[in-house]
Amino acid sequence: MNEKRKNIKSTSHIEVRYMHAPKVQKMKERYIQDAKERLPQYFSPEKRISTEKMTIEDYRKNGLPKEIFWKMVEYNISAKDGLSINRVSEIAQYIDFLASEYVVYHERVQFDFEGQERMKQLEQLDAVFKRSFERMANTYIQSVGKFFERNEIKNESATIYQSISQLYLRKIYQYGDFIQMEPDYALIEGTEDEWLRRESYFMGDLLRLIVSKLYTQCTVMPPDLYNENDLTVAGAIYESAYTWLITQKSTAVSEEQLGIELGLLAMKFNIALQKSDLTPQFREKLGKIFTSFYRYKIEDINQRHKEAQENIYNVQNELYGELDESVVQYWTVTLGKYVSDEDPKGVFIEAIPKAFAMFKEKVEHGSNLERYQKNNDWYDFYKESEIPTHKHSTAFTFALRLNDWNNFIEKINIDLKWQYYNSIPNNEN
Repeated sequence: MNEKRKNIKSTSHIEVRYMHAPKVQKMKERYIQDAKERLPQYFSPEKRISTEKMTIEDYRKNGLPKEIFWKMVEYNISAKDGLSINRVSEIAQYIDFLASEYVVYHERVQFDFEGQERMKQLEQLDAVFKRSFERMANTYIQSVGKFFERNEIKNESATIYQSISQLYLRKIYQYGDFIQMEPDYALIEGTEDEWLRRESYFMGDLLRLIVSKLYTQCTVMPPDLYNENDLTVAGAIYESAYTWLITQKSTAVSEEQLGIELGLLAMKFNIALQKSDLTPQFREKLGKIFTSFYRYKIEDINQRHKEAQENIYNVQNELYGELDESVVQYWTVTLGKYVSDEDPKGVFIEAIPKAFAMFKEKVEHGSNLERYQKNNDWYDFYKESEIPTHKHSTAFTFALRLNDWNNFIEKINIDLKWQYYNSIPNNEN
C-alpha cells in the first residue's frame, strides 16, 4: 500500500473546494438538469424501475434507491467505455474508467450497507468488475499481444496482462486514497443535492475530473512491466497496422502503394521512439517489431501472387508477379527520413505525389501486371469524395491517410508539431 500511496500528493479539503468548486457545480447542474428533462423516465445507472415515479423533490428528500442492480452495472461499464479492437489505443483511459468506477461503487456499498448484506454486495462488486477487467485485458492481448508475439517478441501476452493488472490495481489505490482524503469531493454533503451520492455516473465522472487535474496521471510501474504510455503507443501502432496493412489482402497493391503504406507505419514507429516517457524495454522492442512486420508483409503479398499464378482456374496468370522489393524499400525508407528531418508536411506534398507519379508512369508505359492497370485504386487516391473521418474505411485515399496520421499523433500524446493539415493537393497532371 505504501508504494502505491507515494503517487498521491497531499491536498487539503479546502484546496479541492476552492480550486474545483466551479467545475463541480457545473457538473452537478448538468446532471440535475438531465434528470429533470428525462422525468418520469429518469433512472439511476442501475435502471431500477422504482425511480420512474419519483420527482426531483423525492430525490432530494429520500435519495435514489440504494439497491444496486449489478447486471445493469456490468452492462453499463462495458457499454459506456468498452474496449474494442478498433480502440485498443484507449486502453489507459479504460483502465482509469474501470478503476474509478470500482472505487465509486465500493464507497457506495460501504455507505449504504452493513454486516452480511455489505459482504454480499462487495462480492458482487468484485465479480462484476473482475469480469469486465478480463474482457478488457483479453481484447488487448488478443490484438496487441498476439501482434507482438507474431513479430518475434516472445511471451508478450503474459507481460502485457501483468502490466494491465498492475496498472489497474494501482489506479484503484490512487482513487481509493484520494477519496479517503477527500470524502466529500463532490461537495454534496449537507446540501439538497446529496441524492447524487448514488448517481454513480456523476460520482465517477467527477472523481476522474478532479483527480486528473490534481495529480500526474502517469502511474509509477515496476521496472519490468509496461507503463500506460507504452500500452497506448502499442495500441495505436496495432490499430494502424491492422486497419491499413494486416487486413490488406489484394494482389492489386503496387510497390509504390505498399511502400507508402509501410513508410507511414515506419514513421509512426519512429515518432513513438521520440517519446521520453516510454520504458526502455518497450522502446527496445519497437524496432524489432517493425522489421519483422515489414518482412511479413512482403512475404504475404508475394505468397498471394504465387497462389494466383498457380491457380489453374486463372486464365490470366501473367497478371501476377513477385514484388520488386527495392521499390517498396525505397519508399519506406524515404518516408522514414521525413521524421528525421522533422518534416511531416513533406510526406504529403512531396513524397506521396512523387510515388504516385512513378506509379502512373509505369501504367502509361504499359504493363501486364494487375497492379499497374488504370483501374487501380490509386487513381482514386486524391478524390475528395471520401469522408476523412470514417474510422473504419480502408480505402487508399489521401484524406484518410492524412486524417489517420493526425489522429495517431493525438493518440500517443506527442508534440502536435508533427501534425499537418491541408486541403487535398491538385494532382491532375
